[in-house]
Amino acid sequence: MKPTNSERHDRIPNLSHSRLQKYITCPEQYRLYYLERLRPKREAAARVFGAVMHLALEEYFRKERDPLATFRTEWNGCREFELRYSQRESWQKLSEIGEALLGKFLAEEARKFEQIFAVEAQFHIGVSNVAAPLIGTLDLIAQLEGKKTLVEFKTGANDWGEHDVLLSDQLTIYGLAEPEVEQTAICVFVKKRVPEIVWHFTERTPGQQVEYLRKLEILSQHIADHVFYKRVGFWCRQCEFLPVCTGNEKKAKETLVRLPTVRGETPCMIEGGDL
Repeated sequence: MKPTNSERHDRIPNLSHSRLQKYITCPEQYRLYYLERLRPKREAAARVFGAVMHLALEEYFRKERDPLATFRTEWNGCREFELRYSQRESWQKLSEIGEALLGKFLAEEARKFEQIFAVEAQFHIGVSNVAAPLIGTLDLIAQLEGKKTLVEFKTGANDWGEHDVLLSDQLTIYGLAEPEVEQTAICVFVKKRVPEIVWHFTERTPGQQVEYLRKLEILSQHIADHVFYKRVGFWCRQCEFLPVCTGNEKKAKETLVRLPTVRGETPCMIEGGDL
C-alpha cells in the first residue's frame, strides 16, 4: 500500500536542489546518505574549500568584511582536520589558489555590484502536486550592470559549459523562488594556477519552469514511495558509498561512519549542502 499524502510529508519534511540532485544521480546514494545517514570519515578538501570561499564572499557582501581575511582565518582552521585531498591538491596549494581568486575578485569584479538587496536569502516554495515544500538559499540578489540579478557563486576545477547553464535545474528553482529578478548569473571561481573568474548569464521561460515542476512532481513521488535502486554510471568511481554497493565491508568500515539519530528528528531531516 502506498503512503498517504500526510505520511509523505512526515517522511520528506522538505526538498532541495542538493537532495533532488543526489536522487537523480543515484537513488541508492540518496538512501544511504539521507535514510542510513552514512557519511565519509574524512571530508573532501575541495568541498570544504568551496564552503570557505562561499563564507568569505557572504561575509564580504553582508558585513563588508575583507574576504581575504575571512578566507585565511577559516582555511587556517581547516589545517587541523584530516581532509581527503586529490593527487593534485594540498592544503598549501588550495590556500594559494583561494587567495589568488579572492584577490582577483576584489580587483576586477567587486565594483560590478552596484547595490545589494539580499544575501543568503532563504526561500520556501509550496506546490500542490509535490510531496513536500521546495526550500533553498539564494546566494545574492544585487544590482549588476543596471539589472536586478540573482547571483550564484560556484567554485570548481573547471568552468561551467554553456549547456550546464542553460539546463541547470538549480537556476530554474531560483527563477521560481525570485521571479522579479531580471536575470540570473553564475559566477564561477575556477581553481587554476592562473585564477579565472567566469560569468554566465541566463533566463528561464515559463515553459522551462512548467517542465521542471512536472519533473519535481515525479521525483518527489519516487522519494516519498521509497523507490531506491543502484544507478550505475561513471559517477560510481568517485562515490563515497562505492564500498557499500560493491560489498566491500572492510573498506566501508574504514571510510564511512553513521551519524547518530537526534531525538525528534526523522531520517530525511538531514540536509546536504550545495557546494
